[in-house]
Amino acid sequence: MSRKATAAVLLAFTSLVIGGTAIAQTAPSPKSGVLDGMQSAVIKSIGAQDKTVEITMADGVLTVLRVNSNQNALSHAGRNNEATAISVIASKAMNEDATAAGVHTIRVQYLTRDSAHPEGTVIDNIEFRKNSKGAFEMHVT
Repeated sequence: MSRKATAAVLLAFTSLVIGGTAIAQTAPSPKSGVLDGMQSAVIKSIGAQDKTVEITMADGVLTVLRVNSNQNALSHAGRNNEATAISVIASKAMNEDATAAGVHTIRVQYLTRDSAHPEGTVIDNIEFRKNSKGAFEMHVT
């Protein structure tokens, strides 16, 4: 692979957010049973509406989108609390399914989506990374 092609690939994978607009890192995996069950558990646990929770898994990253959530208007600390609850639910669900064994990051992303911005505008990202003991811990930068 040429240097230009390598640079282009690296740039594409490191550009997660440009100008506040969410950009997919890779195409998400097809919806699996674990993702459906996880979505239902998250919705029930946090009292969300069905269309405000979307879950995908790709390249070792489980992404939980909170679309047009009432949490968007709250502080980062408020979103941290909800994201922590979501990460616990996701972690438990993944422990019960071998297809999620390669997940090393849980990303809870809060965004607004409307007809003018169907891809969404990111409000906040909260990540949890798997530690050496296999537990997910909040990543703070």
